[in-house]
Amino acid sequence: MSLLPVSPCTGTPPLWRPSRIVGWGLIPNGRGEKQICAEDRLVARRPIVINSLGQRDRERSYRNTDGASRVLVLGDSFVEALQVELADTFLARIENDLGVEMLNAGVSGYSTDNEVRAFKSTGRRYAPDVVILVFFIGNDVLENGARLFLLNPHGLPPKPWLRARPPSAALRACAGMEYAANFVASTTPQLLWQRSRVVRSLEISAAQELTRRWCAHPSGPPLHDGVPEMLGVYREPSTPAWTEAWVTSEHLLRKLKDNVTRAGARLGVVLAPYAAEYDPRMRVLETQYEILRNAKWDYDYPYRRLSALFEREGVPWMSLAPTFKAYYRSTHDSGCYASDAHWNEAGHEVVANALEPFVASLIGRRPPPRRTDAN
Repeated sequence: MSLLPVSPCTGTPPLWRPSRIVGWGLIPNGRGEKQICAEDRLVARRPIVINSLGQRDRERSYRNTDGASRVLVLGDSFVEALQVELADTFLARIENDLGVEMLNAGVSGYSTDNEVRAFKSTGRRYAPDVVILVFFIGNDVLENGARLFLLNPHGLPPKPWLRARPPSAALRACAGMEYAANFVASTTPQLLWQRSRVVRSLEISAAQELTRRWCAHPSGPPLHDGVPEMLGVYREPSTPAWTEAWVTSEHLLRKLKDNVTRAGARLGVVLAPYAAEYDPRMRVLETQYEILRNAKWDYDYPYRRLSALFEREGVPWMSLAPTFKAYYRSTHDSGCYASDAHWNEAGHEVVANALEPFVASLIGRRPPPRRTDAN
């Protein structure tokens, strides 16, 4: 009998483990549960099944056995979508409506560097006709940059490939620490990794805190001392770390396009907004830090910069920001869970409706008629 109160939000063993190749990945045939909580209150509980190829998806195969168009979707937790039932994800909805294979390659915490490596190592084996990258404005740029990744709390495993620009002896040492930490984590036996919170804490949280302290000076000045950098994406870069993050992100997006093209597929990019862009109730950071409340943010800046890149590179793209802004104006709902800002069932329906014409255009098909309440 426990002497401490039992919380319904105790967490479950992770469905992923560290990897030398992609940083971390889902464990094939994994079984688990996703708990969505608001503070200490359980909001929802989702049973999660990982397929034999390591996707949060129905069972798939590398070979296209039925001849349907294949769309491989890269992204982070918004694509992985542990917060909703599999049938309610935007991928399953689009697959049902368009009759195409929508392959879910999303993994929590991924940014573009992980996604490039995931496509090169396994994604291209599906021989997709189209690859769609869902790029999350909220933190993808931040986590692509070596300096920002090293300094900001994120709870993610170490990335062994970090290369800070411009290099210095101290920054090279920081990258070396990341490589060593990833090596230790990726060689931990899977059973020990999944069952021991102490091991996971030492290999992620402790290693991250050590790196953050060690790399603070060589990584350069932050936007604001002691304040998370997440909102820095909404303004012109003003520190070496943010300049590096943007340059690296643009390089990685070009690299992904080149790899997808060489694989004989077509790349499309979807820009996913951070809910705080359109719903003031989701601006949690601003309520915690007065200096952020008084700062001026340009929520259109990342869209202008990324769209210019895609136009230069000839990459089809679309933004979900106007769709969610319109949805919020009409419903006063963000389409997200307030606890973690991930899309709920309504949000996934919004995304599916917005993306279907884009997906249809990429595979060369006329989009289906728009669904209405009368249908």
